[in-house]
Amino acid sequence: MSEPGLQVIVRFPDAIPHDVQGPALLLLELTLRTLTRLDIRAVKDLQGDDSKLRKLMTITQREKL
Repeated sequence: MSEPGLQVIVRFPDAIPHDVQGPALLLLELTLRTLTRLDIRAVKDLQGDDSKLRKLMTITQREKL
């Protein structure tokens, strides 16, 4: 398995729609890789959630909401 690249963690405010966040992460990752020529991974910072139901769900299940 390949070594994970450098991770850039991005925290989105609630005002940024979820359907925009994925493409924004991909564009950020592409830009950083192009400018630095490094293996950079842009990942979303998963913030805590007050919902008891969502706490029981997997990340994949929550992303489908």
